[in-house]
Amino acid sequence: MPAPSGGESRAGGRNLHARIVDELGRLIVTGTLGDDQPLVPEDIGRRFGASRTVVREALRVLESKGMVTARPRVGTWTLPPDDWDAIDPDVIAWRMHGPNGGHQLRELLELRLTIEPQAARLAAQHRRPDELSKMAAAYERMADAVDREDHESFKTADCEFHAALIRASGNALIAQLQVPVVAALNARGELLDAPGDLSVSTLVLHSRVLTMVLAKNADGAETASRRLLESMAPTPDLA
Repeated sequence: MPAPSGGESRAGGRNLHARIVDELGRLIVTGTLGDDQPLVPEDIGRRFGASRTVVREALRVLESKGMVTARPRVGTWTLPPDDWDAIDPDVIAWRMHGPNGGHQLRELLELRLTIEPQAARLAAQHRRPDELSKMAAAYERMADAVDREDHESFKTADCEFHAALIRASGNALIAQLQVPVVAALNARGELLDAPGDLSVSTLVLHSRVLTMVLAKNADGAETASRRLLESMAPTPDLA
C-alpha cells in the first residue's frame, strides 16, 4: 500500500474518501469486519495511504448509514445488519454483492411489489403530465436499446421509467422511495447481468404499464405493474 501522504489534492481526497467508504462497506457486509469489531483510524490511514481527515470523513459516512458507531474514549465499532440503513443505495449495492445477495434480491423485489403497483394505480388517477412524458421518453429509449442490444442504455432507461412512475403517483412519501427502487434496479442488473431483461417480452410488459397509466385505467395499471415485477422473480438458486 502507498505510504500516507497527509496532503491529498481536493479531487484526490474525494476519490480516496469514496474508495475507503466503498471498501470498508463491502468488508462489513461480507463479514470480513464482523459485528462489534473496532475500526482503528490509524490502521485505516496506513492501509489506504490516507490522512486522518479523510479517514474520519469516511467513517462519518459509514456511521450515517448505520454501519458503525463512534463514541468518545471508546472508538469506532462496527454494527450488526439490523442497524444498517437498509434502503441506502450503497448498502443495497454492498449487500447485493455480499454472501446473501440472493436474499437481498428477493427482499428488494418484495419492496417493489409493495410500492410500484400502488404507484401505478395512483399515477393513472393523478396523471401528472411531466412525469408521464418522462415515462414515455424512457420507454422509447428502452425500445431503442433493445433494437441495438445495448444493455447499459436499457438499464439506464429502465431506471428512469420506474423512477418517473413512482413520482407520477403524486404522493410525496411514495416518491421518496424512488431512490431504493433505482438502487435495486442497478444492483439487480449488476448481480444477474440479466440478458432476459433486454427482450421484446420485457418491453411489452413495460408498454402495458405505460398504456394503462395513460388511459387512466387504475386497475389495469396496478395489474400491469404487478405482472411486470412478478416476471422479474429471482431464480430458485438465488432466492
